[in-house]
Amino acid sequence: MADYSILLPGNIAMVREREGFLLGLLRKTGWEHLRELRVFEAGCSSGYNLRQFLQWGARPEHLAGMDLWEAAVLEHRILSPNIRVHLGSADNIPEPENTFDLSLAFTLFSSVPDEGVSAGIARELLRITRPGGLILVYDMRRQSRSNANVHPVSRADLMRWFPGTKMLTRSITLAPPIARRITAVAPWLYGPLAAIPPLRTHAMTIIRRPAS
Repeated sequence: MADYSILLPGNIAMVREREGFLLGLLRKTGWEHLRELRVFEAGCSSGYNLRQFLQWGARPEHLAGMDLWEAAVLEHRILSPNIRVHLGSADNIPEPENTFDLSLAFTLFSSVPDEGVSAGIARELLRITRPGGLILVYDMRRQSRSNANVHPVSRADLMRWFPGTKMLTRSITLAPPIARRITAVAPWLYGPLAAIPPLRTHAMTIIRRPAS
């Protein structure tokens, strides 16, 4: 687990890149502040991403998440008692329809081995996201060499799971093994290397729920 510590320069760089992308997206879609932004995260783990929205000015009552791992949900409730979190599979989300402006699924679909469950998660994210709202999927686009329990998520997969939606996909994230090694000695190299498309291992896909 040491490789995943937020204290490592490579992990800091990867997180900052994702957060910069997310904040830029919100700015481009017309949000001047985040006080009224309503956010849901499927596969939220212990709530890191949702707590970032608090730091950025979102209200805790507008944030919610769900995770299948009980230990992560318990930690979430300890660290973020003011953000509601549900225990269970995100193919059955206990939130009303048309509730959220933004729904997140970060490295979630790559951990789901069942096609039907993946499709169910997508249906639920579409259901709880308001018409015209966004679903942001961040996930692997290449097979992991170190973890056989996860799999790449392609644009074709997302088009199959989110039919009838408009989506825009961008590659992102310098390959983690490279990021962790290079930033340990030269943190400034992350940006230049991450700008080289073949070195990016993940994709960020912006999916808009149809307005009607």
